[in-house]
Amino acid sequence: MKPYIIGLKLKDTEEVKWKKALAGYLKRVYGTQQWSQFFDEKLAAELDHSRNNANGELAVDSLLEQNCLYYAYIEQLNLRLGNNSGLLKLDFVWYDADYTLSNESQKYKQHSLIFEKAAVLYNIAVLMSICAKESAETDYKAATAYISKAMMCFNFLSENFLNAPSIDLHAENTKYLANICHAEAQEMFTMKLMNGDTPAKQASLISKLALCAYNLYDRCSDFQKRPDGGLAPYGEPRWSTIVTCKLNFFRAAAAYYHALTLEQQNKIGEAIAFMGLAVNALMTAIPFKAFLDDYIDFDGFKETVEDKRRQLTKDNDFIYHDAIPASVSVESIKPMDAVKAPTWPDQLQPYMDKVMKKCEILYKGIVPMEAYEKESIYSDQKDSLLRRETDAAETANFEYKSFIEYTNLDSLVRDLEKRYRDGDNSGAFDAIVNNMRDALSGWSQSVQKSRFKDIGAAMAEIASKRKDVTEILSTLPPDQRENGVKLKTSLIEASKSDDKLFSLIKPYSEEINLLNNPDKLWKNFNAFNTESSNQPSLLDVDDTKTAQILDKIREIKNGSEALRVLNTERSSILSELKEKVNEDDITSLVIANNGKSDDLKELFAKELDKFSPLTSRLEATVFKQASLINDIKIQLDDVFSISGLKSKAAEESEHEKKRREFYDKMEGATVAFATFNNDIVKGLQFYDSLIRMSNQLIEASRNQSQSMPGQFQNSPPPLPQQPYAPQSMGTGPNMTLDSQMANLSMGTSSLTPTVPPRTYNTASQPPPYTSMAPPIPVPGNFAPQPSNPQYQATGQMAPMVPQKPPRMPGQGASTPMGRNEQTAREEAEIQRNPTAFYDKSSVFDENLYSKYSK
Repeated sequence: MKPYIIGLKLKDTEEVKWKKALAGYLKRVYGTQQWSQFFDEKLAAELDHSRNNANGELAVDSLLEQNCLYYAYIEQLNLRLGNNSGLLKLDFVWYDADYTLSNESQKYKQHSLIFEKAAVLYNIAVLMSICAKESAETDYKAATAYISKAMMCFNFLSENFLNAPSIDLHAENTKYLANICHAEAQEMFTMKLMNGDTPAKQASLISKLALCAYNLYDRCSDFQKRPDGGLAPYGEPRWSTIVTCKLNFFRAAAAYYHALTLEQQNKIGEAIAFMGLAVNALMTAIPFKAFLDDYIDFDGFKETVEDKRRQLTKDNDFIYHDAIPASVSVESIKPMDAVKAPTWPDQLQPYMDKVMKKCEILYKGIVPMEAYEKESIYSDQKDSLLRRETDAAETANFEYKSFIEYTNLDSLVRDLEKRYRDGDNSGAFDAIVNNMRDALSGWSQSVQKSRFKDIGAAMAEIASKRKDVTEILSTLPPDQRENGVKLKTSLIEASKSDDKLFSLIKPYSEEINLLNNPDKLWKNFNAFNTESSNQPSLLDVDDTKTAQILDKIREIKNGSEALRVLNTERSSILSELKEKVNEDDITSLVIANNGKSDDLKELFAKELDKFSPLTSRLEATVFKQASLINDIKIQLDDVFSISGLKSKAAEESEHEKKRREFYDKMEGATVAFATFNNDIVKGLQFYDSLIRMSNQLIEASRNQSQSMPGQFQNSPPPLPQQPYAPQSMGTGPNMTLDSQMANLSMGTSSLTPTVPPRTYNTASQPPPYTSMAPPIPVPGNFAPQPSNPQYQATGQMAPMVPQKPPRMPGQGASTPMGRNEQTAREEAEIQRNPTAFYDKSSVFDENLYSKYSK
């Protein structure tokens, strides 16, 4: 006996031009300028070719492969378009399979991609059924696999494609076809055992399988029954005959093999009753055997059942005398469904993976908004992961940097190693003190060389200059009153600037005097040395511990190097993690799982797991760093305890604090003195220029009165021209008196900077005493450390002359708002630089030129 598989027919279709449809869609979405960058003509042509092959004249197994590939293509597209497939403006035309003559119209056309998917899936199930039919005679296993997969395809159609326009795709019809395929798969399992060498030994199993086949065919028979006795609602008319014959045959087979099972259990009476049931079922099936006569030997099976029934009856009459039940039913047998097949999504997955990369290129311009939204959730999770790991790494880096800076570990290890290996008792702390000495020595020499080291004498000289100017101005004739006002105004402004300059240096007069007296300076500085600094080296006192200390120093050195490597490795791992997170793109996976919110949560968690190797390495570096730092602290503590440095630390720390305070005072005094030394020269030059201009005004007025007596009594004659060209200084000797007076101004507006700071022509007019200015120290080179003095870094003194930033020209002085802003800038300038008044190349206002400048 052989299984019989009903022949199903494929659906026919009309041509679809995917290349044109995709190009049109992209043009409508992205415009005629940019659509081409999202379009791959070669892959679009390949999609057209795949559909043509799927509906071509290839061998059955090739057709099945091409249909599965094509379905994967359109499934990927459907994941992106969803319910918006109508935007493709593409007509999908399919014809119903020609099973009956009752269909008035077999052609259906829709824009929906769902319709295309359903029709292709129907053909895939039919092709699997055809493959099973071809393999049934030679390979039961392959045939069973094909027909089982066909069953799952029809089941998927019946559950997911509802309200289909095509009769073939109606849910009840596809469910009917799924039941037929299921029954045929069960039939193959049963037939394989019935055709075996010892079916009687497996009678119990065969009876259960046969009863399941009977139940499945009974479902198909219920679908085919019509109340009016007419044609079946779907399929060919002969399907009803075939189904009726098979359900009765498998009912008989179930009863027969169950009877054999009862015989083996010595239940002869019940066995005889089931044998009678089997004979009756076979008698019902034989009238419908026309299409199955070449596959199933009904007569031979009937003869076998009758012979076995007669034998059991005879044995019972002569031997067992067992009671025969009046009626029995196959429902007492427990059915067994042997059909297990992968679902359609599982069958499709290999093809989806195969076309995924091509679809990512072909459909890259088609991304649903839902995918962007869900991908943004994943991006937030990635960002949270990255922020968490970055914060942990930065915290670890800060701890590493703080520990290294606090202990000054590298210098400390070198110093300790030198101290105990070479017997050198000097260290980083001694280098700091030496650098302080060098700096103080340089500052002291600068103060000593300066002409203005006596602050009181400098103040007296300035006061004398002021007095000379005042006395000269008091002798100006009445016709020079306007210019006299200008000179007095400049004198007042210069006096204010001098007051600010002297207020800057007065608080440091004691420190300046100390810098001017080297003997007293070094006496005060050396007072901060500890008694232990003059004691012999610890190595000379207790050299038995040297080897032990050196061993611990080597351990500290190795730990320091391990810390450095660990910090570098952590930075490298973090950079790699950032790169992988930024490059990670799961758009295609999100699209593939679109509409599955629960699966997306699992998907995101699974995708984040791929960063676990890097995050685990980061966590390991943080944990190991903490362990290394703790070990180094313990080793350092042991070294200090053994060497006795702890007892020295407190005393040296107190003296170092006082030394630092003394050094900072000297540093502040030097900075103030440098400003004072530079700027007082400009003040003296300015007063000299006022004296010269005042004398020139008196002389010019006297000469004019002598040359033109009686004329213009209220306005003196023009001042004589000087034979030299103007110099860069506003009050230089080579400027005409007219030009000098034209540069004077009245009021607070004279403080407004109008040109950049003065530059001196060193070839013709060098500013006196500027070379005497002391070098300015760079603050902060020797900031105190809170730890043992042995932890201090070696600083370098870097004297330098302060550079004043250039002054930008004033703007907007012609309006009230502009004058307010100008005044504010002037006040800020004065606070920043008390002698800014002298830095201006001119203190003149062109609006206040005297009549002599006309």
